[in-house]
Amino acid sequence: MALEYNSQDSSLDGEVHFLELEDPYVKRTLCFPSEVCRDYSERLERLLSDGFIYLLETGTRVMGSRYLGKGYSSIVVAARHSKLGLGALKILRSDSRRKSLQGEAEILTLIQGLGVSPRLYSHGDFYIFLEILPPGVCSPLHRVLEALVVRGDFELTRSILINTLKKLHGLDCIRVDHGELNRPGGHLYYCEGGRVVILDWESARTVSRPVNLTSFVSYLVFRFKYRDVLGRVLNWRLDRVLTALKTYKSAYSSTEYGSVLNALGLE
Repeated sequence: MALEYNSQDSSLDGEVHFLELEDPYVKRTLCFPSEVCRDYSERLERLLSDGFIYLLETGTRVMGSRYLGKGYSSIVVAARHSKLGLGALKILRSDSRRKSLQGEAEILTLIQGLGVSPRLYSHGDFYIFLEILPPGVCSPLHRVLEALVVRGDFELTRSILINTLKKLHGLDCIRVDHGELNRPGGHLYYCEGGRVVILDWESARTVSRPVNLTSFVSYLVFRFKYRDVLGRVLNWRLDRVLTALKTYKSAYSSTEYGSVLNALGLE
């Protein structure tokens, strides 16, 4: 008989699948998107030896099963660890062109002090175990901003934008580029308590000219649904914004960062 897990956040309720060799969900997850794979037993043994107890089938339905998320290189499932508790287990897909998730784990280790990503608990060649962000606690940032603009709460809008740009500036300063923030929809999240979190670091890398802040600002002034309303309230002038961004990319200093905030009417 299947066990059910009921959390304080009902969005994480689901079916428990202990890490057993013949469990169909476990096999489907560790071999995703295939039903079987040649390194299934090896992966299962590694997770068990590293302290994992079960997978929790919850989230969005993907190919007949429920998961927290799916990317080009990985599948994300809720999992219970004997010491670390419940978290998000990111597993390398069996059809991925990547050989491991070590590069992403190294980036996540590098940025932990910035508080801009989920907390990294542990990792191996084919998996990364992270803090889980329940849907009831965190929402896509652009949706939060849209709701605030419609409501006319520009004070909180300004506060969230400043906090977001501060995080992105921090990333730029250590020369880590996320690589996907020109499309922030599935990557930038706003959580209860004012926390801004970036997900999906598969494409992240260290570079000499990161574009985290400039990508997000470009989205904000050119593609955000209510950019015209926000621009009028904050008194944007596109020529000033673009000049400030160009200067910012030359040094990433606090002075240039302040000029971007000023051009956006946030300072």
